[in-house]
Amino acid sequence: MLSIALQGCAHRVETPPAPAVVAVPVKDTPPADLLICPEKPEGFPVDAEATMPAPVRAAAIRLGRAYAAVYGQLVRLIEWEQPGACAPRAAP
Repeated sequence: MLSIALQGCAHRVETPPAPAVVAVPVKDTPPADLLICPEKPEGFPVDAEATMPAPVRAAAIRLGRAYAAVYGQLVRLIEWEQPGACAPRAAP
């Protein structure tokens, strides 16, 4: 059974105002040597032929694809930090 005799003891509680939110922009730039756009190395010559076992050929393909993925990721990261930094260069 609920007691209603204590209702007169209740008092209003004032809630404190919400704290003010302060946003401060922070520019955390990586070191300059990390923002240098990578250069692509020359690939295999197209006018030469080579015979290699299938496992070696597959490994060369895996390494090439992995390098291309890491290269692309690095360029995207640099472009995110400094838009236009790795713009395509004109061929000489």
